[in-house]
Parts: sequence; C-alpha cells; structure tokens
Amino acid sequence: MSNLDPVVQIGNWYYQVIYGQLWPVDATGVDDMVRLEPRLHSLLNYFLLHPDILLAKDTLIEKVWPADEGTDAAVMRAVGALRKVLGDDVRSPSYIETVSKKGYRWLAAIRPAKLQDIAVASGAHAVVEAVMADADPEVKPRPAWRFIAGTALAVIIGCASLAYVLATYTSTPLIKLPDTITPISALSGQEYWPVLTPDSTHVLYQHKAVDSTLFNWSLQNLTDLKVEHMSQKYRQLSQALWLDAEHIIFRAETVNGNCHFYRQHIKPVTQPEPLWSCQKVLPQGAILWQQRLLWLDVDTAANQLQLWSALPGQAAEMMLSQNNRWRDISYMLISDNTLYFIAQQTANQSVLLQLRLPDGEFEQLLDFPYVITQFSWWDERQLLLSAGQQELQIVSLKSGSSQGLGPMTRELTQASRYPGQVLATQFLDYTTDILRVTDNPAATGGIQLLPWHVSNRSERLLAISETGQAAFVSERAGHSQIWLAQERDSTQITRFTEQQHVQQMLWHQGQLLVLINASLYQLDLASGQLQQYHGVSSAGRYASCHGKLYWTALTAGGWVLMTEKGAMPQSVMPDVTDVRCGPQQGLVLQFSNTVNLALLTPAQDLITLPVKIDWRSSTGEQWFTDSSGIYWLADNNTTVYRFDWLSQQVNALLVMEQEMPVAIYSDGSGLGYIVRQRPYDTDIVWLQNRR
Repeated sequence: MSNLDPVVQIGNWYYQVIYGQLWPVDATGVDDMVRLEPRLHSLLNYFLLHPDILLAKDTLIEKVWPADEGTDAAVMRAVGALRKVLGDDVRSPSYIETVSKKGYRWLAAIRPAKLQDIAVASGAHAVVEAVMADADPEVKPRPAWRFIAGTALAVIIGCASLAYVLATYTSTPLIKLPDTITPISALSGQEYWPVLTPDSTHVLYQHKAVDSTLFNWSLQNLTDLKVEHMSQKYRQLSQALWLDAEHIIFRAETVNGNCHFYRQHIKPVTQPEPLWSCQKVLPQGAILWQQRLLWLDVDTAANQLQLWSALPGQAAEMMLSQNNRWRDISYMLISDNTLYFIAQQTANQSVLLQLRLPDGEFEQLLDFPYVITQFSWWDERQLLLSAGQQELQIVSLKSGSSQGLGPMTRELTQASRYPGQVLATQFLDYTTDILRVTDNPAATGGIQLLPWHVSNRSERLLAISETGQAAFVSERAGHSQIWLAQERDSTQITRFTEQQHVQQMLWHQGQLLVLINASLYQLDLASGQLQQYHGVSSAGRYASCHGKLYWTALTAGGWVLMTEKGAMPQSVMPDVTDVRCGPQQGLVLQFSNTVNLALLTPAQDLITLPVKIDWRSSTGEQWFTDSSGIYWLADNNTTVYRFDWLSQQVNALLVMEQEMPVAIYSDGSGLGYIVRQRPYDTDIVWLQNRR
C-alpha cells in the first residue's frame, strides 16, 4: 500500500500516482499531459516511495521488474527514459542522481497536491478567470431578490429538463470517444476477467502462464504495478464478485474436474474456502442479490437451465428450472429485482433476456445479429456490450439504440466501466491462418501443413465450389472482406466500409451465398454487390445439397430443418440444428436433443451414426461432410476424427498437441484445409481519453 498522496508535486510537475500521469506546473492545456508507460510508472513510484535513499540497481531489479526480466542495462535505459520525460540533466540533476557504481537517489521534494491544481495547470478555469479579471470592481449591481430567485429557478428547471432529455436519449461515452489504451499488466501469458478492488488500489484478474493450461488469480497493485500470484490452480475460473471489501466469491473447476463456488480473502491472501458445488463454470453467471448469491447452472444430462440461490454458510436452493432452449447462456447482470441475461440462440446471433425476481419468466428484450461475448453496466439505463470482431457498444435498454466506442476497441472484451475509464481485456496480435493439408510420408502422421493464404491479419472461413473456386474471408485490407483465391493469388471481391460479421459462405448452383449479420445474400463476384437472397429470422446453418438449398431455423416452436419449394420455404423435419450433404442423395443431420448425428435417406429413413457432435459446444466450421466421410474436431480441438462412409469406421486422422485448429474444411475428398490461430497474448488495460 502506497503512503503517497493521490496527487503530488515533484519539481515542475504535478503527478497522479495511480494513473502515472504527469502535468507540467505551467501547463496551458490538456495536451501537455504525459502518461508514463507501465515500467516507467512503476519505477517513478518506487523512487517516490524511497526519496533521498541510495537505491542499488539490484534493488530496483528486484522491486520494479518481474522475476528474471530485469537487467542492469534495462535499469539504465529506464532511468534514462524517465530523466528524459522529466527534463532532468544527468550532469546537474534535479530529480534523479546517479552515484557511480552504487545506484540512484531521488532528489526532488515531494509535496501533496490536489486535482484542482491539475485543472488550473491545464487551463480548465481560464474562461472563469478571464471573466473575473474583466469585472469592474466599482460596479456592484443589486437586482431585486425576487428577480434573482425567479431566474435561478428557471435556470434550474431548464437544466434539469435538458439533463433528463440528454440522459434518456443520448449516451456520451467518456465525454467523447476514447483515444488511449493504457496497459496495466505486462505478464508473460494471458490475463482475463479483470475487476477493480473496492478501494480502487488493485486489479484482480485471471492469469494463465505460458505453456500452461491452468489458471490462477493475480492481484496487481496500481501504484507500483507489483503482482501477487495466488498459488491455487484451476482448469476454469469465472469472473470474481466482491462479497465485501476484502472477500471475493467465484466459481471454478479444479484440476480433478470438480466444479465449486469458493470464498477467498484477498488482502492478505488466504486459502479459498469451498462453499457449494456446481455443474458448470459459467464465466459471468452469478450475481449478489439481497445479500444472497444467485447463479445460473446447466444440467447437461437433463438439458435443464437452473437458477440457484444461497446465503454463505447455508445450503443452496433452486429457484427455477426449465428446459434449456438456448445454445449458450453464460452472462447475467441485475438491476433492482430484475435479472438480465445474454443468451446465444444460434451460432450467429444473441438475444437479451430479462427475468423479474422472485418468480418471473424469461422475456426477450433485444435481438442482436451477431454473438455477444460479455456485457456489463454502462449506467442504470444502458449496457456496455462486447462482441467478436466489433467495437465495444453502449446499448440503451429502453430504445435499443446503440453507440460504438470506436474501432480501437475491437480488440477489447470483458469490459467494465469505472469513473472516467473502462477496464478491459485486450487481445494482442490475435490472428488466424488458412493452411493446406497435404500428404507427406516423411512427416509425423503422414500429413504436412503448408501455408495457403497467410498474412499478418486473420484469414478465416472457406468455401470451395465443385469447379475449384475458393472464397475466404480476410482482414488484410482492414475490415473483414471476402476474397476469391486463384491458385496462390487472391482478389478482393467486397469493399465493406465498416466491420461486418461474415458468418458463413457456401456455393449454391454456381453462385456464392454469404451469411452476414444473420442475413443471407448472393454475392456478385464481378461487382462485389450483395443482393438479399431470402429472409430467414434466427437462421442456423445453410447447406447446398443435391441441387437444393437447406437450412436450419430457430422458430417459436423450436428448431426446424427447412428447404425451398419454388420460391417458398418448406419444413422438412423438427429439432434439427445443422445439416450437411450425405451419400446417395441423403442428408447428415445434427439435432438439438442429442449429440449423435443421423443420416436421413431419400426414403425418409433416419439412421443413427457413430459420430457425436454437441451443437452447443462446437461450431459449424468444426465439422464437414464430403464424398469420403464425416470429419470433425474433438478433444479440445487437438484431434481431427474421420468416419469413413465405406468402412463405417471412426479413426483419428490428425493429432496436434499445441497449434490447435479452430476450423476444418474439405478439398472435395477428405481433409484439405484448416484454420489455425497463431500464439497470442492478452493484457489488462485501461480505456481512457488522452485529451
């Protein structure tokens, strides 16, 4: 815990200790602010905590740098960079003195200051001061008190009315769009689900070390940026909830596969205390309500969605149980006595639901033509939403209107708003490549992966026609665009001016069909123009089989397999969530109520297949059928399995231990392409305004 004031004056600078912001004492505007990068922020804080003390390089390496990352050269570079920011002269120092072969000493006096000092320094009160300077001290008008009171009342009413209108019909994020992402964590590995401690001095987040599959909690001090790693390891962790100022409560899957809720003291850190058992770790599926913990759970065996309630130290009680009709429902918030949920209805879109406590029913409020990956409160009437491949969105509960927080937020998720800024997880350098699968007897398993279309941006989705035309999606030109591949060359077809959710592509009767934002279009390859093909609400997957178009749709009565009859849609079979082409004019079907695939023959016989793919835990890009068999990803995406049509046997075709595919595609007769993600990192960051 720092003993520094939140704002101090050091020499010719005002300094905000927690945020690492420096303001010149004689600043003329907000553009003069300097924000230190994390290492310099930590170094300056350590100097200020130890003024007039000779600090050896080894001491700075131990206290400021992570283990095994600090060196003498790194300290020298950091001190030099800090001197440059402060405008210090190494030959006649005012801030940092170098003692040859011994270390460094902080020289400048440290005086408490206030935020008002920064406001004055940045010119925030310039207009007020100018008006005061122009006032004539000899003129002292004395209007009647009734006039003053009436005018004041009118102004108050007018301002209140304007504030209400603005609050109701507009949303102004951070006053204007944020323009700065400031890292908090700089750890090796990945960090997720940050929360600020109640006293705003630390950030708590999940950490997964490099080359590890397990998570632990890490607590980072915002003043000196030192991190304390908690020793317990888990397979999965939920977002942490603050039970009080010192305790968190969270859900976790242990190394042996058990799911439990835990309570843990944070400062100082103690051993976690198990509370209640659970069935599944949902990342954001618990809240506090009337001193009780409420949580969602999913009984996969019975296909039941459950709402539980419990007080610490008492047994849990089930408040609600109903059939789980959603693909995924993992995110929950509360306001007053109303619960809000984000549910993924299909692989392509999500819905916002509400449930009024204690005995209400699920009601649908908003529909989104893309998948929401997390949400939090922006204020009491608006939500802050994270969606894949899209900037953070502020959405009004009343009107459904939305406002984006700018393209720089596309890499951010798990975002929560705190005064003046947003705390979030940033994905760094997340890219995917399309690789060609070739036979190579000399390679491991007889299969070799070669680059097909690879860039420094994500390449994904693939559709290959019967004539060999290949279409794919790439972000190499900025937004996601559709490209046509000709051997090793490729041509950009679309010219989208804003980010679109391209969710599926397929060839049908020689035409390329594209599912964008849950709507199906026909794409003209010459002009790049899109024409609506037909409107289907809540569509699942499309397939072109035996000259006919099939698709699945989620209706009020449940899932249905559809096809075209003339220009009209026609129902084929209920409970089908996905469809693929089968041999001898048949169809391979995936169902909502079982994990076993089935073959529908032209005679309408339904034959169960020895292939299990759960529509809730796999995507449509993770399995395919062709003339040789059925291929699917399993075992945490480390293995591609094949069911051979001729032998009727299942065997492992491709096994990968580390570089895991996220999608697989046919080359017409077998596994031909995979989409594989590159190694990536995540950091915990502040989203702020620089000016």
